[in-house]
Amino acid sequence: MFYIISKLFTYLFLPPGIFIIILLLATFFAKRFKIFFLLSAVSLYLLSITPISNLLLKPLENFSHKDNIKPVAVVVLGGGTNPKDILKAYPDAFKREIYGLLLAKKHNLPFVFTGGGIGKTTEAENVKKDINLITSTCNCKIKTYFEDKSLNTLQNALFTAFLFKKLNLQKKIFLVTSAYHMKRSYILFKHFGFKIITKPVGFYSKEVENIWDFFPNMRNLNASYKAIHEYFGLLSLAIKRIK
Repeated sequence: MFYIISKLFTYLFLPPGIFIIILLLATFFAKRFKIFFLLSAVSLYLLSITPISNLLLKPLENFSHKDNIKPVAVVVLGGGTNPKDILKAYPDAFKREIYGLLLAKKHNLPFVFTGGGIGKTTEAENVKKDINLITSTCNCKIKTYFEDKSLNTLQNALFTAFLFKKLNLQKKIFLVTSAYHMKRSYILFKHFGFKIITKPVGFYSKEVENIWDFFPNMRNLNASYKAIHEYFGLLSLAIKRIK
């Protein structure tokens, strides 16, 4: 019984549940904008439950592509860092790093990281510290290259193409990024001439297992946000006629 009460408290009185309740109460007590409050509550609820986040994520996460190539490098896309942390990359980005290193080690390929940013230190500089710590601790010898000028996925692809030209590397790669981000990343890297085997990591969709998956939580709301962000990104590519 205590477990059920604890779970209900978590789902109903912590965000986003508490805001859904507030919006529902507003539909009863507000004299104006009742429909607005009701639609806001329903939208927030739906985006915060597992079945709907899955519905948004799966078309993105189910994407895969495999050109008939022998890759010459592993390209890993950045996903944000915190310079104050011991391991600088955020969790999603750290999964990309680790998977990229595993692929580079397994196939004896160079590890290429792409990510700049606008902070005092670039994302590439922060990730370099992660990579140096991991490889030195594990005594792994992996050749690494870092692209540190890009601010978005389009620039990731563009500046990585410049780097490959400078290094005289063929544009045949394992491409590593989060599963929800892979489709847009593939389109952009293909646009700049890369042949690709996709290697997604960090899946957010999950099977609906029990009644709690129909209660709102921040994990699902965050996953829905990531998916919607990607759909807007894909729309922008369509408008630019990049496909």
